[in-house]
Parts: sequence; C-alpha cells; structure tokens
Amino acid sequence: MRGVLRFAAKALAGLVVLQLVLLGLLVAAQAVPNEPIVRHLAQAVDSGDYGAPYAPDRVGGSADRFTECVVLGYGVSSADDDRGLWFRATGGPRLSSCEDGVAEIRALAAGASVIPPATYFRYWSGYSVLTRPVLALTDVPGLRLVVSAVFAVAVLAAFLALVRRAGTPAAFALLVPVAAATNALAMPAEAFSHGIALAAVAAGVALSAVGASHGWRGAALAAAGSAALFCYVDLLTVPPMAWALCAASAGAVAARRRSGLAPVLRTTLAAGLAWPLAFAFTWVSRWVVAALVQGPGVFTKVQEVSRFRLDGGDVSQEFGAGLVANWRWWTGHTATLVPVLALAAAVVAIALVLTVRRHGPRALARTAVLAAPALVVPAWYCVLSNHSQIHAFFTYRSLAAALGVLVLAAVVPASRPSGAQVHAEAVQQGGQGGPRQDGDRGGLPLR
Repeated sequence: MRGVLRFAAKALAGLVVLQLVLLGLLVAAQAVPNEPIVRHLAQAVDSGDYGAPYAPDRVGGSADRFTECVVLGYGVSSADDDRGLWFRATGGPRLSSCEDGVAEIRALAAGASVIPPATYFRYWSGYSVLTRPVLALTDVPGLRLVVSAVFAVAVLAAFLALVRRAGTPAAFALLVPVAAATNALAMPAEAFSHGIALAAVAAGVALSAVGASHGWRGAALAAAGSAALFCYVDLLTVPPMAWALCAASAGAVAARRRSGLAPVLRTTLAAGLAWPLAFAFTWVSRWVVAALVQGPGVFTKVQEVSRFRLDGGDVSQEFGAGLVANWRWWTGHTATLVPVLALAAAVVAIALVLTVRRHGPRALARTAVLAAPALVVPAWYCVLSNHSQIHAFFTYRSLAAALGVLVLAAVVPASRPSGAQVHAEAVQQGGQGGPRQDGDRGGLPLR
C-alpha cells in the first residue's frame, strides 16, 4: 500500500507540473498577434467559411460550426486592448459566434475598436495553442488542412500502437466502429474544432497502449496524461469516448501480454480510474487559475453551468433520456449503422465461441473485464442529461466507441494463444522450461 501511495503522490505532482506547462502554452498562444488573424477571419467571412452555425457533415448528420466560430474568435480583439496576456489567457474573451460575429470581424478589419468582455471562461481553450498560430500564418481552409494532418497522424499512431501491443484484430475491433458508423472522419474538414478533440482522443489511445505495456502504473500515468490533454483542448464533446477507449486500450494490451485475469483487471482499473480523476483535476485547475486572475466570481459561473449541464433547460427529465436521445440520433442519421452492427454482432458471437473452445468458459471473465469500460458511455449520458440531449448530434459518437470496446473485449481473448500453445512454441524455439516471463509476475512471451 505504501508503494501505491508513493506512486499516487508522484503522479499528482506530475499532474500539477503538467497544468503549469499547459497554462504557459495558453499564455504563449495569446501572444500571437491578432492583426493577421483578423485579416484571415475577414477573408473567411467574405468566402462563407465563417458565419453559419451548422452545416451538413456530408454523411447524413450535422457539423457543429458554432463551436468552430467560438474557437476562431477566441482571444481576438482590436489593437487598443491593453489587457495583459494572463488576463486574456484565463478570461477567455472571444468574439460573438457565427452570425453575430460577422459584424465584429468586419469592424475589426476596418480598424474599429472591438474589445470582447472576459465573461467566457473557456476552461478547455487549449485548442488555441494550435489554432491561433496557424490562423495567423494562413486562412481558415489552411487551418482545416493542418487539423486534418494532425488528426491523421494521431489516428495512425493509435492504430499502430494497438497493432504492435494488442494485435491487429484488437486495433480494427476498437477503431472501425467509430470510423465507419459516425461522422468522425469528416470532422477535420467540416468542423475542425471537433477534429482537434478527436485527434486528442486518438492520441490518448496511443498513449494508453504504450503506457500499459509497462504495467498498471504506466497505464495509469498514460491515461491521466490523455485525460489532461483531452480536457485541455475540449471538454464535453466526447469525453466518455476518450475515457472508454483509453481504458479498453490499456486492458487489451495487458490481456495480450499477461496470462492471468488479475493483471488485466488491475491495468484496466488503473487506467479507468486515472482518466476521470485527471480529467476532473484539469477541469478544476483551469477554474482555480481563472479565479486567481479574474476574481472569485468565476466560481459562480461554473456552478451555474454545471447545474444546467446536469439536468437543466427545456429537456426531458426522465432518467436515461440522454441515452435515448443519442441512440435515436445514431440510428436515425447513420446510413452505415445496420451493416456495422450486424458485422460487430457476428464477430462477437464467433469470438466468444472461439474463446470458450480454446480456453474454457472461465476465460469469459477476461472478456467481461475488457468490456467494462463501455459502461461509462451510457452512465455519462444519464448523468449529463442536459448536454447529452441538446448536443446528441455529436455526442452520439461515444456509442460507436462503446461498440468498439465490446467487440475488442470479445476479440482479444479469442485471439490470444492458449497456455499449451505458448509452451509448445517455446519448446519448438529451444526453450526447456516453458514461456519466459515478461517482468510482471508471469506473463506470455512478448511478441
């Protein structure tokens, strides 16, 4: 227990240092001059790239351009804004969104004074570290290209990390449902703010897979870093997706590398607990920092927003309404859903049969552990009912992630070699005492 407490203390200290680094990057982003940004925003207004709050996502749903307008207008003001970098980094002043922001952008381009109030304490404004420098150098279409490249690199990293450490079947099982049954792949080009968030999700999967290869402590640290990164660039688009995928990735790596149930349970639990704790810590940290600069009234704002997002507003107050709303959107706006569900069901059924035949019914306990992270998705919908109902047109993506977790949970135990197979392979390779250990109390040989 002392070892666990020491590890937790060191992890907490590392998380505090990480918050300071992230805060410093926010300040650096605000140091980017606004003049070229205003010029490129004015071009976007003239071309129609800025202005509409929603747009077709080209796959049957809607793209959230409202949040994109928020991102584009973050920290933008006229040259006579004498508020310091710390004030702007913590207060989150921004232009009005979409239609209301058009007039402000045109006024700025004409040299008028526009100084937005710091009443929008955006505690997930880390996207500005990417968007402001890029927007100062190029236009909005150029920013979309950069986000597309970042997204592609993150997804490739996630896929390769899973292939190497959990196996090719696991990588396809976890990622295909999100790619094939949501609008995720269209987001970098259609609503780049969501592309940034999804890139953070993919990066978190890669980090979790790598971390889990070093045991449960590595899995916990990687999941915590992934959660901090996600909360930094986003907050409420798809957090249950990020949470579930990171925990499932860590568990899959442990299941691939270790023969016993205990290491799989320990690693999955470590990642599954570290993620929400680090997410909450980052969320609270941003509010505390904002209050130190902007005043204690910041906490009143967070209380109001939190109460509203839980169950406020003109939405259904029935338990599970958020889950129902997301299911209805997913089934009503995804043309590929039926074949994806059918394929997933077939793969799961075959994998379960193979697991029982190869390893016996007791092996299904490993399947249950690996499937557990999928539960965070419906739980999140039920707790944050207001947000889940209002924004079902993009929060629904987490359902596809839950499906991926379930398929992975079935595939990984089925694809693992049995103990007899491992022993036979070791003997064939010249081993005399069975499979060598991997450094975590008796595991399968590394492959």
